[in-house]
Amino acid sequence: MNILFLIRAIIFLVGGLVAITYRKELNRFKNHHIVPLLIRFGFKIKVKNEITGYYNLGIVFILISVILFIVSIKL
Repeated sequence: MNILFLIRAIIFLVGGLVAITYRKELNRFKNHHIVPLLIRFGFKIKVKNEITGYYNLGIVFILISVILFIVSIKL
């Protein structure tokens, strides 16, 4: 078992679970903190509701973590 791939799998799993569980809070954080910061630096950005995007991102992260876990077992 390769420990580095296992650690990466755990990191992606936690990231995926956070993205699925706290998608409303992540969207609120982006809209209230990140977008005004980017607007201050001169970027022209519209504020969008991306709650479903965080759900899809969480699923992708979980799939990546499963693949990394399988690779860590094989190596």
